[in-house]
Amino acid sequence: MKHTLLAFIIIFLAVSCKKETVKVSETAKPTTENAADSLSDGEEGEIFDSGVLAVFPKTGKKVQDFVIEPYEIQLEAEGLLNDDELKDIVIVLKNKNDNKDIRAALVLIKQQTGGYVQQETSWHALNAEYSYDGYKTYDYENINIDKDRILRVTLQGIGPVGTRETEYKYINNELVLTKIHTFNMGAGSQIGVDYDLINGVAEAELINTMVDSMPSTTQKKKFKLDRQQLFINDNPDNVLNKLPHADW
Repeated sequence: MKHTLLAFIIIFLAVSCKKETVKVSETAKPTTENAADSLSDGEEGEIFDSGVLAVFPKTGKKVQDFVIEPYEIQLEAEGLLNDDELKDIVIVLKNKNDNKDIRAALVLIKQQTGGYVQQETSWHALNAEYSYDGYKTYDYENINIDKDRILRVTLQGIGPVGTRETEYKYINNELVLTKIHTFNMGAGSQIGVDYDLINGVAEAELINTMVDSMPSTTQKKKFKLDRQQLFINDNPDNVLNKLPHADW
């Protein structure tokens, strides 16, 4: 009888432990959410390995109001960008703790009543400052807004990376990638290409540096993209992959 009772107690405890183990395993599974869905306007988010992007404040009285941890302003430009006469601001933010992290570019539109509204946020206009191997991609980076209301992003590097310059302009209240300029130097030649994404024309100048006079030839090609390329959605490097360049 004692042996039967002891066996019953052991079985009872084993079943109870199994149930408890199941409960623990069921509640320990992590969940992830898209930042845009889980955070309301003005709330802060962070970039995680899961791919959740930071959510920056939508309004602010000054530029610094849009900067959340762990970010800091790396590049800044001021000028007339939309169709009013109030000077707007574009800032590029980098993660202070990780120079290999992707960077955000924020377009802050000046309001008649004062302060700014965050009109556009792009995680594509500029790539990470450093590669995963720890190498700085470009030696020189700059953004500016010119007198023609064009946002220009200039990236210059030595070696195969070359130069990439992109231009953005507001069209129908969307900041559109309108032009890309590339310049590369190699053994015996230099090539610069201007891509007009609105009119679908690419013009390349190839310079022969093997000759003292450095003669050049010019070629033009037409292309057609399936849609407008936007500041908020499209990485210029990916756009370049769709354009004619391999057989210049």
